[in-house]
Amino acid sequence: MPTNLNALLRYKIIDECLSNDQLSCTIDVLIEKCTQKLSEFQGVYSVSERTIRNDIRILRSDALGFNSPIVVNQGVYSYSESGYSIFGRPIQELELLKDIQSLLVSEFDSISNKNLPFLLVQLAQITAQKTPKKCAPEGYGILESKKSGSKVFVIVNHYKENMESYVSSLWKTNAPYRWFEKPFKKPKEHIYFKWEYIFEAL
Repeated sequence: MPTNLNALLRYKIIDECLSNDQLSCTIDVLIEKCTQKLSEFQGVYSVSERTIRNDIRILRSDALGFNSPIVVNQGVYSYSESGYSIFGRPIQELELLKDIQSLLVSEFDSISNKNLPFLLVQLAQITAQKTPKKCAPEGYGILESKKSGSKVFVIVNHYKENMESYVSSLWKTNAPYRWFEKPFKKPKEHIYFKWEYIFEAL
């Protein structure tokens, strides 16, 4: 699993750099970009060359399911496949998804992204691991009806809608909110989730 939140953020930053054809991604450039963005996220921060090289090793490997086609030519790193991004990579291990969920719950107070609560609710439904109430979106899914006082699920959030549509397609169901009541079988092709929705919530 990712060792910490900073590791996940660095993977995201490095991927964005390597996906940019206009950027010559030397080790120094990757260090600079990661240091700059992580400093914006949590104040003064420094990234070492050793850390970046280890990140590249992880991205190239199957440790997190990335298997990124990273090549280096005269000190410049890039993806050998046009249009490649780790955002599109699937998460095929349920235990990895559980580890990611636990990490994000532990770092919840450090992440200001509005997508995170929606992500954690979705992950809890997939993994059947409980998530603290503080991690749920404010007033999650509840709306008082003026006529009857009944409550219905209504939240308009494009990230949430896209994520739920994707997950529903994997699990071949249109009722994700019943996962706690009646667990479904494994999703098709043994894919549990996609990294895109993890990174978009950081």
